[in-house]
Amino acid sequence: MRIKLKLTRTTNAEPEYLYTTLFSIALWEEKFNKKPLDAQNSGFRDWSFWAYTLLKVKGEKLPDDFMEWLKENPEMDVLPEADLTNPNPTDAALIDGN
Repeated sequence: MRIKLKLTRTTNAEPEYLYTTLFSIALWEEKFNKKPLDAQNSGFRDWSFWAYTLLKVKGEKLPDDFMEWLKENPEMDVLPEADLTNPNPTDAALIDGN
């Protein structure tokens, strides 16, 4: 499961796009006692935690607690965004965009 997240750090900043990873989802499951199906009903806390985890893995210097990170960035916005990439078909037939 990969979820595309749109992270906007300040009101006029260019958005950044992040994709969840197995690590970010597994850590989310552990921290919040969630299951993969719970991601369908995810909200701001979940999206923010995934973004925080992904940025931390990339090496960004962030506070140890993700809620502190949110508190330090009141203008930040994190939202899931539809990934419009065409999946590869199982029969390997060509489709537009692939």
